[in-house]
Amino acid sequence: MRQNGFTLIELMVAMVVGLTAITSVYSLGAAMSRQFYEEQRIATSQGTSRVAIMELRQDVSRAGLFGSPNGTLEPTCDATPAELPRLGGGNGPMGAFQYYADEDLGVLDPNGDNTGVHADRLRILTSLYLTDQLLVHSASTDGATVVLQTGNQAYRRTFAWGQTAGPFTSGSTPTYLEGDLDWDSAWGGESASWKGIAQKGARAFQTGSVLHIETDHGRHFFRSVFDKAGNTEDEVRLQVTPPLPIGTACLPGAAEGATIAPLQWVEYAIVDPFDAAEVGADFMDFEGMFYIDLDPANPSFNLQGTTAADLLESPNLMLVRRVLDSTTGNVKANSTQVVAEFVSHFQVSFLLDTDSGTTLPPNLSSVPITGASAETTINGSPQQVRSVIIDLGIRNPMEDPAINYASNVDAGTRFEVDTAQKGSARVRLMRIEVPVMNVARRNL
Repeated sequence: MRQNGFTLIELMVAMVVGLTAITSVYSLGAAMSRQFYEEQRIATSQGTSRVAIMELRQDVSRAGLFGSPNGTLEPTCDATPAELPRLGGGNGPMGAFQYYADEDLGVLDPNGDNTGVHADRLRILTSLYLTDQLLVHSASTDGATVVLQTGNQAYRRTFAWGQTAGPFTSGSTPTYLEGDLDWDSAWGGESASWKGIAQKGARAFQTGSVLHIETDHGRHFFRSVFDKAGNTEDEVRLQVTPPLPIGTACLPGAAEGATIAPLQWVEYAIVDPFDAAEVGADFMDFEGMFYIDLDPANPSFNLQGTTAADLLESPNLMLVRRVLDSTTGNVKANSTQVVAEFVSHFQVSFLLDTDSGTTLPPNLSSVPITGASAETTINGSPQQVRSVIIDLGIRNPMEDPAINYASNVDAGTRFEVDTAQKGSARVRLMRIEVPVMNVARRNL
């Protein structure tokens, strides 16, 4: 009599088929999961690149707005030409750009593990907060005080009715709105009056900004040292040093009808977010949010034998944007803004008009210049810049063991984070060319 059931061979065949099916499904699921996370990392890198490029494009395109491509070439009666401090000492023209090739390469790639990467530093002088030039009502006879016109829309948009500048300090801690202008005590209590100064005006007229005064006769005056004069007759009065040459051939009358614009000096740099000397002691202070400090050097970071190198994310180097004091070149307190994280490459190139300021036709360079030669040219003759080309690389936070790193191979597509780890991080590169119309149209 035949008994129902499976033979041993049938069971073994069924188990093999089942295991094969399960293994195939598991492998497919694992591959899909890896692909999903890879796409997420790619999307994050691309999104970060786009946001950073948009920020850079906005500032670069506004370079020289309401200012000058090169203040030393403007007609003026000042005995000392308008200058800005240079990185490392000395002064240079008060122009739209300063550029320092590979200034932060030691931060980005201290051991030289990655071939072809760059970490430039770019400084831009522009009008950050205002979209209008203000008008001068008059100046004092000694040229030390400038009174702004109040009857135009530009003034009202800057010094808006009933808007105060808000708190300038939080307890004993100064905010980013600090300096010697003393807007808070002089104007903060007048919120019910049209004399209240708006937040935008307070930011624009901080100490350390640059006042650019241009007369209707085409004379230019730059003042990095100024103060807020007394609150008199409901007028905004600015005290400038050195005084303006009022009543002379350079500045006849009382400077009425001249335009005035506050300019800010912005810097893009790659920094280690845990370098207190570079970004401040509290830049990455998250103790109030997390149980431990995120600084890899903190002993409490080593939990259960985990080190920063084990996480494959060290170091997280950031591209930051910060406002500088035009008199000292120092970073203004609490003005540092993170533009992009996990930066692997930041290179700035320039297209020049080398005949700018001459009677010759424009001679636009067809090949962008960068590096040491560009540093000398840009810092000495910023008025020649016609376009700025930005190359920005953002890497994945984690290294992928499947992506081998080889020197001079696929440069710009992969980044060696830690040579002790197998593999490298994938890089997403983005390039943009930004015409600098505020410089080009001056045709100095």
